[in-house]
Amino acid sequence: MAFGLFKKKTYADSVFRNGRLYTLDPETEDATAIACKDGKVLRAGSEEEIAPLIGPDTQVTDLQGRFLVPGFIDLTGTPAADVMEGSYLKLHAGLSAEEVAAMVDAWAASHDPCEFILAYGWFSEEEDLPVLDDACPGIPLLIIGEDSVSMRMNHTAQQMVKERAEAETFEVAVTPNYVFNTIVALDYAEMAKKAFAIAEDYAGKGFTSVLNLEVCTFFDNMYRNLLLEFFQAGLIKQRYFGSLPLKRMLTPMSVMYNLDRRRTACSELQGLVNFNFLYMTAAAEEKDAAYMTPEYLKDMASAAADKGYSVRVDVLDRPMVLKTMEIMGHLSTAYPKRAFIVAHDESFTDEEKADVYTGDFYDFPLRGALPLTGTPEDMLTQRTEWAAWRLGEHGLGTLSEGKSADFAVFSADPFTLSTPEDFYALRADLTVLAGTVVYDSSSGEGAAEWFREFDAQLEEVFSEVETEEL
Repeated sequence: MAFGLFKKKTYADSVFRNGRLYTLDPETEDATAIACKDGKVLRAGSEEEIAPLIGPDTQVTDLQGRFLVPGFIDLTGTPAADVMEGSYLKLHAGLSAEEVAAMVDAWAASHDPCEFILAYGWFSEEEDLPVLDDACPGIPLLIIGEDSVSMRMNHTAQQMVKERAEAETFEVAVTPNYVFNTIVALDYAEMAKKAFAIAEDYAGKGFTSVLNLEVCTFFDNMYRNLLLEFFQAGLIKQRYFGSLPLKRMLTPMSVMYNLDRRRTACSELQGLVNFNFLYMTAAAEEKDAAYMTPEYLKDMASAAADKGYSVRVDVLDRPMVLKTMEIMGHLSTAYPKRAFIVAHDESFTDEEKADVYTGDFYDFPLRGALPLTGTPEDMLTQRTEWAAWRLGEHGLGTLSEGKSADFAVFSADPFTLSTPEDFYALRADLTVLAGTVVYDSSSGEGAAEWFREFDAQLEEVFSEVETEEL
């Protein structure tokens, strides 16, 4: 019997039709509709080509002539740090212990009642701890260094950690994570609402992916825990790409262990929560806290690339920039599927660059968003296809068959926007992640619907806990 005669027909999960599509795929330049299945692009084409893919359970959206483009990608995002904004005291380099103590006192006074004080970015020498003890007597103080490894506690915090460890019914390892979770009592529900609002804002601008930078490991852990909750509830609005900050020369084995552990934790999250970057900070001066030798930087970046990670290096001084460019150029040739980024604030002549430019690494500004330049098509490409390459994710950036079905729909035609400011001001009508609408500007609900659903889930969790205790 010819069983092939009865082959089951493939229908799309969702279809978006009657639009003007800029897929950035030369094969589908004139497409007016797109079909999605299992989170991927099934096909883009004409109404007639897509119609046979519409089945009885296919969700069909009429675009009403609006403009559909690949989802935007933010390569310099800080959502984890943004969620923590206002929850910690930011300390810049060069402060004396007395200046830090004064800032701690001011923080405690402005956050009355104050259960704990969390500071980030500066830590004292051991002999300065008595100064900090006097700053906020009776309030636990934890200062996390910018390397996310070093930390200092005042006497009250030390006593709290000691008492909790002694009260445990089993032996515990007093690790930095244990210390952080013992002292810091964040308002989880409030953090979740802030995360919702940030995701909503991103989606409203057409962003479907974000690379997280400039955050300490502890803040990133908290944010990824929130994302796990959102994933389980089907509430994620962007693909999240995490990075491991490395700001001093730690043991390569421990760095690789942490990279692999974080990537493993994302393995069952359907590509919505990812971990794919080693984010290094390097300086040539030994007196600098971020001092790294070129040999260490090369070995660490090579080890990461060999395991499938992309690498970004923020370089703090001119001598190290040229050396890092040389290293990243060679690595980009050896690992063409990885992304290698050198971020700095230095200026070089074409001749200077020619001496070290041996491959395809990416040259970024040290701080802030990447500037958009060129024609409207250039700017659109920079936010989509080019950004995907720089992210090291080749399944994003264009709407080709088999790639992720991430896109945004606008009333305005992006190809008529002549300035970067016009692009920055764009607001999406719809944002679609993995073929599912995650933002609709016409709903009028915004993040409020998310808040209600999350509050209901929290209430259910707390109810179950109370029942178990009874």
